[in-house]
Amino acid sequence: MSDYDIVIAGGGHNALACAAVLAKSGLKVLVAERNAWVGGGAVTQEITLPGFKSDLFGSNHVWIHANPEIKQLLPELEQYGLKYLWAEDEIMGHPMEEGPGIIVFRDVDKTCDSIAEYSKKDAQRYREIYDGFVEIKDGFAKNMFSPPAPPSYMPASMEKSPEGLKMLRNYQLSAKAFVMENFENPWVQAFLISWALGPNIKPTQQGAGSIFYIMIPAIHVFGQAIPEGGSQMLPNALARYVEAHGGKVLTSSSVKKIIVEKGEARGIILEDDTEIRATKAVVTSLEPRQTFLRLVDEEHLQPDFLKMVRNFVFGDVASFRVHFALNEAPQFIGREDISKAPFQRTIMSIADIDQHFAELSVGALPSDPPVHAHCWSMRDPSRAPEGKHSFMIDTFVPSKLRNGNWSDVKDEYAKVLIKTLRKFSTNMSDDNILAQHAHSPEDIEAHNLCFVGGVPSGGERTLAQLGYFRPFPGYSDYRSPIKGLYMAGPSCHPGGGISGMGVITANAILEDFEMKDDDFL
Repeated sequence: MSDYDIVIAGGGHNALACAAVLAKSGLKVLVAERNAWVGGGAVTQEITLPGFKSDLFGSNHVWIHANPEIKQLLPELEQYGLKYLWAEDEIMGHPMEEGPGIIVFRDVDKTCDSIAEYSKKDAQRYREIYDGFVEIKDGFAKNMFSPPAPPSYMPASMEKSPEGLKMLRNYQLSAKAFVMENFENPWVQAFLISWALGPNIKPTQQGAGSIFYIMIPAIHVFGQAIPEGGSQMLPNALARYVEAHGGKVLTSSSVKKIIVEKGEARGIILEDDTEIRATKAVVTSLEPRQTFLRLVDEEHLQPDFLKMVRNFVFGDVASFRVHFALNEAPQFIGREDISKAPFQRTIMSIADIDQHFAELSVGALPSDPPVHAHCWSMRDPSRAPEGKHSFMIDTFVPSKLRNGNWSDVKDEYAKVLIKTLRKFSTNMSDDNILAQHAHSPEDIEAHNLCFVGGVPSGGERTLAQLGYFRPFPGYSDYRSPIKGLYMAGPSCHPGGGISGMGVITANAILEDFEMKDDDFL
């Protein structure tokens, strides 16, 4: 096979975002993906009934719209089939066991009005956090899509004032501790804790306080959108863009080995022994253990580095999902307009949240879990036959069960989630369900080997694995110990989610080859 400037192992949306930026700069790029489709965590398939399109993993597109490189590419990506459908009013509904529930609207004032039905003081605090972000949003976007700064930078700048020290302390709090200190109403508290746990983190996990200064305002500043036709349309458009700019995207092409010669990455070998050479660099978008324990021969890596790879933690907060084909869209309890939101979180008490994670922590099946519910066909009718709907619910579960295995219990456990759903909805009887398909953590990992243990975040989001320490201390600049081998994907900063962070890796490569015009930090 012909040589390429850059060869990329893995065809997730981050790999393709990296490839697109490199191709835009005139480099000849090849992407090799083991599945018969591209997308990684942005995949859409008809797994319930024909015509019902389900996003298997990521579906909520927020962070990618803060990505400056992707924003520049969007007009061209639209020529290759990507069309975003934006939330104009209701974004997220939160039906509760008490009261009307809370809706997060695109408009921050309407959101605060919804919160004020439970607590005016909490609505004001929510607004204060939003107002603070608006002043720093440009700096936030730059930091999110650049290599992370050393850990001393933020404390050094914030410790010079009482306000900065207070903020720095808030950043170190757990999600639960932050909420309990900053909000007073128990239902507002439960709503915010549940929202903060979205990246598969635990309520008492330290260092999560900073999440609130991002998630609360970002949904209003950057908005929320979904691609028409499913999340798959984003990687599909990126792949078409790469090929239109002289690149190649291979599917059903699993990588068996990364070629290293004289200490430098020189290409890849596929499972069928096809050898593909790279004249400039190789990029891995696979998680660290696949890359450095399977694809790279041990002789090319130092023992200390291999130890860090083996110590990389993916976490034990996994996802369990049930996909549905429905006759009609679900209707939820609470205020009249709550069901207009295509995304819902059922909100129980803080004690219920604690019980959920206590059971999870010992490998037990959560007995009464809250659910996240997605009915994107409400906004995008192309995802289901006319008049019908595609729908999905999920919750957090242990990656490994203390007793038994997931294949034996997943169909029964799907009924537990449906039971919770029915407590908060009015029309989810058997008559409304045309078909359903459950995905356990084992199924999720089988679909995407980077989701180790069914955890889709690319690695546990602890202080020891964030920012300058992600994926490893000394290697947060997207460069590996092997010359010419670069890293991309959710195991790198800024972590999991549909963000297109592969553009940061692309810029690191362009910087090394003196092909980048503007400053890159």
